[in-house]
Amino acid sequence: MNKHSLEFKIPFFIMIFALSCVLITGALLQFIIVENVEANILSKNLIISRMISEQIDIYINNAKDTVVTAANFSSQSHGDMSQIEREIFRIYDNFDYFDLIFYMNDEAQMKFAKPSNSHVRDRIYTDRDYYWESIHNNRVHISPLLISSVLGKPHFIISAPVYDINKQNTGLIGAGLPLDNIKKVVEKTQKHFSGNIWVTDDQGVIGVHPEIDSDSELIKIDSLGIQLLNVNHDVSRILEEKEEAIIRYTREDQTYYGAITFVPIVNWMIVVEQDERSIFYELVQLKKRLKIVILAVLSIALFLGLILAKKITNPIKKLVQQVRGWGRNIKAPKIETEEMTDCDEISELRDAFEDMTVRLDKNLHELEESYLREYELKQYLNNILKSVANGILVIDKKGKITVFNKQAEAISQYKAVDFINKNINEFLSIINLDLGDIIVNTMENNMVITDMEEVLINQLGEEVSISISSSPVLDNNKNIIGMVFLFRDLSRIKEIEKELKREDRIRTLGELSASIIHDIGNPLAGMGNLIEILKDKSYDMDVKAEVLDVLHKEIDDLNNLVINFLDFSRDAKFKKEQSNILDILNNAIKLLKYEMINKKIKLKIKKLKPDDSLVTYIDRRAIKQILINIIKNSIQAVDVGGTIDITIDKDSDYIWILVEDNGAGISKSQLENIFYPFYTTKEDGTGLGLSTAYKLIKEHKGQIDVKSNLGEGTEFKIILPLNDANN
Repeated sequence: MNKHSLEFKIPFFIMIFALSCVLITGALLQFIIVENVEANILSKNLIISRMISEQIDIYINNAKDTVVTAANFSSQSHGDMSQIEREIFRIYDNFDYFDLIFYMNDEAQMKFAKPSNSHVRDRIYTDRDYYWESIHNNRVHISPLLISSVLGKPHFIISAPVYDINKQNTGLIGAGLPLDNIKKVVEKTQKHFSGNIWVTDDQGVIGVHPEIDSDSELIKIDSLGIQLLNVNHDVSRILEEKEEAIIRYTREDQTYYGAITFVPIVNWMIVVEQDERSIFYELVQLKKRLKIVILAVLSIALFLGLILAKKITNPIKKLVQQVRGWGRNIKAPKIETEEMTDCDEISELRDAFEDMTVRLDKNLHELEESYLREYELKQYLNNILKSVANGILVIDKKGKITVFNKQAEAISQYKAVDFINKNINEFLSIINLDLGDIIVNTMENNMVITDMEEVLINQLGEEVSISISSSPVLDNNKNIIGMVFLFRDLSRIKEIEKELKREDRIRTLGELSASIIHDIGNPLAGMGNLIEILKDKSYDMDVKAEVLDVLHKEIDDLNNLVINFLDFSRDAKFKKEQSNILDILNNAIKLLKYEMINKKIKLKIKKLKPDDSLVTYIDRRAIKQILINIIKNSIQAVDVGGTIDITIDKDSDYIWILVEDNGAGISKSQLENIFYPFYTTKEDGTGLGLSTAYKLIKEHKGQIDVKSNLGEGTEFKIILPLNDANN
């Protein structure tokens, strides 16, 4: 028989299938039975471990309560050592919790103990962790397993602080928990258990073990040579995590199954273990019986499979013989055979095969066209990304960069190949941008950020002003799968803005110059007439004195006009330094103090956050001039006995200064013009005070607002950036 023919392959694969089904079913059945038995045994071991943990926890809690009671009684003795000694010795004599009890002062000196041991009296025990916990941290503490210097054998120490009448720590009461008492708790269960039960402290030091003598030395669990098999870490990791576990491990070439729990109050580890042979003895016998059943079922399946295969292969063999004659054409000829008339399934198979060839040809053609469309679309999108004038970065939901276009390379001067598939934070840290809040708001809150100005440092070390926009990338179900960053280079725009400001300043200065020439001309003409009066000898000295006084005032007015004009017209060259806003405000008020006294003005200064610092980077002279101009306006606006309230507040980004008065107020028509140069409502005003203040605040990247109603007072609000040396 030809091994490549269907007559051979179908019976062969049916037998393989039957064999596989029987073997897999048998294996699964065996696995399920073994797993159930194993799970029941391990679950029982875990229950035993929990029970022992609870018993030890109760015992330690009772012992701890006894020590705490002794410490409280000792605290009430107010330092009477004899009374403390009698109390703790009484506890030792009446309770079998402890094999040692002692008192230690706050300098770690052992003052007395029972059993007494003269060689440790007044010995310093600063190396004991319970001393530091009870004396310095004022806590009841249970130490890891240690060897007592009094008894010369291992035990645990429970310590509790003792206080004097002023609640000051004066010492501690310590009591030793003997290992024998822990062993008694374990032995009650060990008698009826075929495996081993052992206990370690929270550091992994063995306290109870049926094969280890722990009464004379400290042995760590590491010395047992345990190799875990079902977890990818070691026993020390289990000790650190303090979580219940069922583990499989080897020790001394023997495999064990262990259930681990922890005593809540001290995190001691309780291990209940059984070796593999004792657990799986019955399972081995069960496996033998299952094998016999599997062999019997397998034989029956193979016999029935051969019969079934023969019935299938005969008509298929005939169909195959004719299909081989189709050649390479996709469209097959009609198959005619009398021998297939009684086998409808084979006929259907033949027809289905013919139909499949036609459909396959059609689907292949459609697939080819779909591939070409997708390729053209991809090329089109790539060309768009290359041609767009803005930098584009796309990241996935894990923060990895997936798109880094040419303009992004041009702005940053970094190559896309160096950052594709790397985390966005790596790129942002290199270009000195902090966009953590934008990423969180976009990826988690589905927010769209537009035109946020930032400055990055490109690969050449140059500062580049950019505008950043971001938006989430959504799938068909509106789930966020990434985000898009749009970087727009503002360098050229900034240069244009700077040039426009320069031209605007030149134009404004021209207008102001014409205005100030006019404002200076009239007083100068008047001053010339007054000087003629002084020259005329016909006038008496009183008239001339009055003329001199008028001349002095006119010169002061002209001087103020020129100074304010210079302050407004020249470019600010600030000397920014860390300055306290409150100090500057107080200095400004001192200069205006006498004007307020003359008008009996009531001034109130309120700081809404008394404990907060009001230090920021500003030009002290400029801010002082701003405050003087605004407060002086309020002084001039209020009547005699009026009030001026100044409030200072802040948040994480800005400082607010609010100046409110109950003066005459400003009409709406005047309010629209008060920041324009040379606009004034006062007869002797220059109209440059508020315009200069407005200009200086804007150059600090701050903001000034005014609210007022005629007859209801005025409110000026100054907002300055907080802690920005470069604003």
